[in-house]
Amino acid sequence: MINTVRLFALILFITFCFFVNESNALEDRYKIVIEESFYVVKEENKEQFLQIYKSRLFPFWQKMKEKGVIVDDFRMYSQRIHILEPLWTYKTVVKFKNYQSIDKWLETRDKVYNKLFPGEGGYKEPRQQLDLITEAHWDEFIREISLK
Repeated sequence: MINTVRLFALILFITFCFFVNESNALEDRYKIVIEESFYVVKEENKEQFLQIYKSRLFPFWQKMKEKGVIVDDFRMYSQRIHILEPLWTYKTVVKFKNYQSIDKWLETRDKVYNKLFPGEGGYKEPRQQLDLITEAHWDEFIREISLK
């Protein structure tokens, strides 16, 4: 009888732990803030745009991942097929750990960038270079909706 009670208690405890972990995983999933940034770039500026991103901003975002500010690799996309017209040329996607990590990113981005590229004027410098060759730019902050 005592062994049965202990076994039942153990099963209840394991079940509870499973649901708490599952609940926390779902809760953490919804804390992630996904930022999608869209850029419209003229054909003659595409190579320069990519060169700035690959040489200056991609290493910066890799460092942000090392610091735990973002939770996945920084990604860039282009459209394979334009359905109506090219609404955008490039899209970047970054997944922030939570809203607090966005604040951390804003507070530390110049310091981190200056360690990677001393004397270049901080994070704003490559962003200004991109602005000069970008026709349009917008950001969208989205969240994933679970379908389970």
